Amino acid sequence: MDAKAKKNLLLGLGGMLWFLAALLGYAYTHKPFTSEQIVVLARAFWQLFIGFTIVALTGALGGRLFPAIRREFSPLVALSLQSALGMGVLGLVVFLLGVSVGFSSALFWGLWLVLGIFLWKDLLHWRRAWRALPEIWKKSGGFEKTLAGGVLFILFVTLAKSLAPPLAFDSLVYHLTLPKIYLLEGRINYVPELIYWGMPQQLEMGGVFAMALGGVEAMVVFSWAFGALTLVGLLGYLNERFSPRAAWVALASLLAGQTLSDSLSWAYVEWPVMLYGFGVFVLLDLWTSRRERNLLWMAALLAGFAIGMKYTAGILVLAALPVIFLANRGRGVKSALRDSFSFAGIALLAVSPWLIKNLLATGNPVYPMLYPSGAMDVYRLHLYQGDAAWGDWRDLIFLPWRATIWGLEGKVGYSAEIGPLLLALSSLVWLGWRDRSDAQKESLRTAFFITFTGLALWAFAGRASRLLLQSRLYFAIFPAWAILAGAGFESFSRLRAGGVRFGRIASALALLAFGFNLFVTGVNFTRLRVAAALLGEQTPVSYRERALGKYETAMSALAELDNDSRVLMLWETRGLACVPLCEPDETIDRWYADLRIHGSPDAVLDAWSAAGYTHLLYNKLGADFIREDDLTYTAADWDALDAALAQLEIFADFDGDYQIFLLEPQNER
Repeated sequence: MDAKAKKNLLLGLGGMLWFLAALLGYAYTHKPFTSEQIVVLARAFWQLFIGFTIVALTGALGGRLFPAIRREFSPLVALSLQSALGMGVLGLVVFLLGVSVGFSSALFWGLWLVLGIFLWKDLLHWRRAWRALPEIWKKSGGFEKTLAGGVLFILFVTLAKSLAPPLAFDSLVYHLTLPKIYLLEGRINYVPELIYWGMPQQLEMGGVFAMALGGVEAMVVFSWAFGALTLVGLLGYLNERFSPRAAWVALASLLAGQTLSDSLSWAYVEWPVMLYGFGVFVLLDLWTSRRERNLLWMAALLAGFAIGMKYTAGILVLAALPVIFLANRGRGVKSALRDSFSFAGIALLAVSPWLIKNLLATGNPVYPMLYPSGAMDVYRLHLYQGDAAWGDWRDLIFLPWRATIWGLEGKVGYSAEIGPLLLALSSLVWLGWRDRSDAQKESLRTAFFITFTGLALWAFAGRASRLLLQSRLYFAIFPAWAILAGAGFESFSRLRAGGVRFGRIASALALLAFGFNLFVTGVNFTRLRVAAALLGEQTPVSYRERALGKYETAMSALAELDNDSRVLMLWETRGLACVPLCEPDETIDRWYADLRIHGSPDAVLDAWSAAGYTHLLYNKLGADFIREDDLTYTAADWDALDAALAQLEIFADFDGDYQIFLLEPQNER
């Protein structure tokens, strides 16, 4: 190094030190961040890092085990399918560890490091696949970029909510609660106090991994990422097969419904199941033209992994059968049956670990359903499955319309808001059919048969049970429905007549429909003050109180009880905040079942005291709601409840919404 270079180096280092000194001095006196904010932000970034790196590991694992995916598909489709397959395999590995050697922080750190080292090259391949995203942006016009902005806004808002304390109902009941119990116990044991333990837990296994290293919110981020991968896969597929316009409209069609968009931040299984539904469609679509068995087998494996997250994802197996039979035209029934049984058999094999787990623990492979077993006695089963179907014949014949118009989140019936674009645009897919390429026609046929079969099964199942009418049970077919919507918009936008450019009208209407949900999303984000929670300006307790009301106040009171206390809940299903101290009333049937088992209010209280419970948390607000609307409970049931509570001493009362009672032995009451 010559004298001039040395001089410049010294000047550069000196300038940097001076710059750094001025910056640190200014920060010391002006304090842009409080120490609390630094801790909160550091924790959030750590949770992002853990959630995203585990998702990246699933993508790398899928790439290593299924190299055909990278060869056969475009980068964005490939990275989505690799993550779906990798998550299925990783979930089973974590499950086997949980039931054998058990869980510990050292085990998960070791697994994280080993996978990272072993899959290093595959991680690089998976990361490079993301470079295809800017290319789609460059090809997109103003309308498409406007939709893209809305999609990014929803992804940003839901990711921010994922980093805040969880609020979603079922997550507080079991999606997050079961992984927390497993980590507290150090292994996967039978959990009789939560009958949802019997549900397949493919996602929860990956969630255990994330929660062990980054806490509860890291698991929510992990779940969010699979929703984002679903959208990325759809974007890549539709951009390649149709156009950027069809791709962005398909994404907007999915995210125009408040339930679909907001559930990205819920840690529910719906979005990961949709990723598997997308994967089944894509692999079946390629298989119909290539007839390569490995494609059919991978589609079947994805269908099995989907069922390993949600039983009703079995609709993917049934929806695949028409596609398989049509692809075997001219090859005979024997060929169609062989492919169908192969598909169903591989799917069953993939979900079998969860069925075996239930069989060994309770004697019922599909516990807690179908027949009494484990903690699900005959009374609880009657209350859980005995509801009459909601609606009437119109829900059988006009289900897509009814689910779209009358589906309201948290309300009886369809219980989900799916937005208007799926229905409105998919119905237009037949326009301009002759002008489409053979590959596009084949893809749309596959999407149609999956969607139509799924909707038909949904309609018939909904007439059998009120529970089976809920829209979220069938989200697995929604990616295929969104593909039809995107293609339908593309077809309609090409229509012109009498100087009228219908494409502009359609674009305005699509933006309006999508804009409605963007507005609602922004309002809810502001109302909850999510940003304040992430910046440490709002405590986790106040954030939860703002959303959950007196429930959070009651949970805070339970947290102050002695460690040897045991709390039984009535009409309160959400136990994440207080397990293992409390036992939630997860299907709001405890009083109904225990009264019939023990026969009288005194006998019920004696049984609870004998079981070691010291306190009773009574959700009076929830009980009053059931008292007004649920005819399953009789007047005698409510009179018996009032008689039982009258014998107990009130420990705490939260404005009459929640009450905590002391449970004492009979001779002390």
